[in-house]
Amino acid sequence: MNIFFKTLAFSTLFFVSCSGNNQHEDEHEHDHDFFEVNEKQKALAGIVTGRPEMRVIATRLTCSGMIDVPPESRAEISAPLGGFVRKAPHYEGAKVKKGEILVGLVHPDYIRLQQDYLEAKSQLDFLEADLERQKTLQEGEAASTKRVQEIKASYSTIRARVKGLEAQLRLMGINISELEALNISEMIYLRAPFSGIISTESVSLGKQVGPEEVLYQMYEPNHMHIELQVFPRDLERVKVGQRIRFKVQGSTHWHPGHIVQIGGAVHPDMRTVRVHAHPDDETIALRPGTFVTAEIEVESQKAWSLPETAFQIEEGKYFVFVVEENGYRRIPVRVGRHADDLVELQQDLDMEVIVEGAYHLVELDEDDHDH
Repeated sequence: MNIFFKTLAFSTLFFVSCSGNNQHEDEHEHDHDFFEVNEKQKALAGIVTGRPEMRVIATRLTCSGMIDVPPESRAEISAPLGGFVRKAPHYEGAKVKKGEILVGLVHPDYIRLQQDYLEAKSQLDFLEADLERQKTLQEGEAASTKRVQEIKASYSTIRARVKGLEAQLRLMGINISELEALNISEMIYLRAPFSGIISTESVSLGKQVGPEEVLYQMYEPNHMHIELQVFPRDLERVKVGQRIRFKVQGSTHWHPGHIVQIGGAVHPDMRTVRVHAHPDDETIALRPGTFVTAEIEVESQKAWSLPETAFQIEEGKYFVFVVEENGYRRIPVRVGRHADDLVELQQDLDMEVIVEGAYHLVELDEDDHDH
């Protein structure tokens, strides 16, 4: 009898123990697609809910390019006859106004040209007066026609020399009307052809420079444009007037713009075609030569969509979190195009979902399980 009751008691204990374990396991069964969240956790995750909306989704063509300025808005400053640098008040990045002095140069040839001009101008004035006198004498038959013709020839020769010297002096920036024998300048000044910004400089005091050497490069910042490189296979999708957005290298900020011209030739090395675009905001601080990434809006149409922040991506599949009582349920969805931080929905989803904070919701759930 004792053995029987002991065996029965052990069996009963084993049955109760096993039943208790099964109940414990049932209590810890977890619905991995349902997330129970209280108000404190909801605020901590920054959860915002909403419904899919009909928005314009753009198909974009990604390309690269560079900030540039048109030829009439950039300049290279060189000395017409070379010389030695005596004045260089500006440095790279400086803003200058039209007519402002960029560099002062000295050279014996500058002095010689001014002397030659004044001498030739004096001869021209003398010959002009002599010619008028000889014409008067000719009318009274006191001068020969041959003499008048000789003076005319000399006058024409000297006049051509004066005009040539005037042109050279103007290239050097010398005001002809103010040049006199007593104010010959030993220094000439090179001035800014327009108001702009100095992009490069290659001058220093005392440096000898030649006429082929570029001393300054400058550009006018009000005429910036974007030169994009597009492959020929994509040209059929690109048209004048299309919207673009671009960002400079190293930046995450996008700027709007539009296409104004499409090139007609394929670059022999890059095998691309230039697409000329302008920024919508011409006050943006851009610099020529800066590389950019751009997206051309080649097609736009309305579609149901949600913000990118509404999705959880797992192994290439997209999920959203539908609002339910006491929490949120994760469901898979089919998606299409991505544009402007929006994702197209390719199925009907007339339900309230999380539009912000989905990522943090998953993190909260993982933290609860870790504890």
